[in-house]
Amino acid sequence: MTIAIAMNQDRPAGHFMKAEHFALFDDDGQVLAQFANPRVTEGCGAKNALIAMLKANQVTRVVTRHIGEHALAGLLDAGLHVYRLTNGRLNPTQWLSPAYWQPLTNASQGRPALQRMKQQSQPRKGACRADQMCGCGSKRSGLGSAHRGCGKRQGKDGRDSGKGCGCHD
Repeated sequence: MTIAIAMNQDRPAGHFMKAEHFALFDDDGQVLAQFANPRVTEGCGAKNALIAMLKANQVTRVVTRHIGEHALAGLLDAGLHVYRLTNGRLNPTQWLSPAYWQPLTNASQGRPALQRMKQQSQPRKGACRADQMCGCGSKRSGLGSAHRGCGKRQGKDGRDSGKGCGCHD
């Protein structure tokens, strides 16, 4: 069985998809190969290219420090066993020891996608509601009327029609 570890220089990478390269090891800890992360050349298709590369090299286990939920889901769907290192300050012999691995068996164990976290943390933009305050501190006064504090007008279908506070960009 082959083990792949996401690496930056000579240490495990902090995040799976941001790794500079991947080192492949056999069960005895011998380095079999290294290959660059396809993320650099593949762009949006990097996850699929990486999974294909791991499968082509007969990788059965992947070890990383952190991984996103989408990449984790892709690896699990491909039938790979994924493990998180329990400590980032391990020596090379410990990287390959299952005693320092936490199994990841569900995509929800990965980090949430950055775009989804941004969407959840930002208020929805759109039509004014009279019961809410604007980002500029003025009271929203309804569709088609000006904000009292900034003078920005909101037009048809919740789209802005002027310049001002940026509450409805």
